[in-house]
Amino acid sequence: MTPIPVSPDPAVAGRAAPMSPDDRRAAIAAAVLPLVGERGVDVTTRELADAAGVAEGTLFRAFGDKDTLIGAVAVEGLHRASGPDATRRELAAIDLGLPLEERLAQVIGLGRRRMADAVRWMGVLRTLHHRTGAREDAAPEHVRRLRAELGEQRDRQRHATVAGLTAVLAPDAHRLRVPVDVAVALLEASIAGTHGRVDQLVPAPSPRVVADALVHGIVHEEEKERDRDAAVPENPPGARPRSPHSQES
Repeated sequence: MTPIPVSPDPAVAGRAAPMSPDDRRAAIAAAVLPLVGERGVDVTTRELADAAGVAEGTLFRAFGDKDTLIGAVAVEGLHRASGPDATRRELAAIDLGLPLEERLAQVIGLGRRRMADAVRWMGVLRTLHHRTGAREDAAPEHVRRLRAELGEQRDRQRHATVAGLTAVLAPDAHRLRVPVDVAVALLEASIAGTHGRVDQLVPAPSPRVVADALVHGIVHEEEKERDRDAAVPENPPGARPRSPHSQES
């Protein structure tokens, strides 16, 4: 299920130009993508045809069967959700003049939306995989190729994400109590931790709440001062003052 390049509308001077098979498949996939994202594998061929504005027979001629169409659409959706170029553009669009808390809230909001999309499309592919009775030990060549492509894309997105988050943090790097790579990891964990949750856990806090906690911590400043004072014992007469960060010898 190689990702389908979505072509622009081929209408020329008010008249639609003939479409190649690849262009037709791309146009159909783009038209039904929102519907498949909402309904998953339960969508009917009639609903797909209506969304694409074509007859059901056209769907079958273009894709062979409904499962093949759904799989192609899910792969396209997954590529869009985890595309490194889109990730790079979204992070670069964050105004670096905003306060750090606001920038981080935007990062978390963007990350949650992208991850929710990726999880949804992965769920469609997983359900389709089980429903069609596919076997892990007998994956056809195109499936193995797809997995390799998605793995490479994840690596590219990872690099784009780290670079983008580092740039978002850069104006306040001098204020950080932890190295930038640690701050990036904390941001990523804050995003990833909102998915795959079980019903017994409380709902994930809003991006603004999480951003505020990341910047300011979860303890009041006066409590931090009290804890620091309590951590440094009084020095006996003649003893050399100790740093709260010194280690026992």
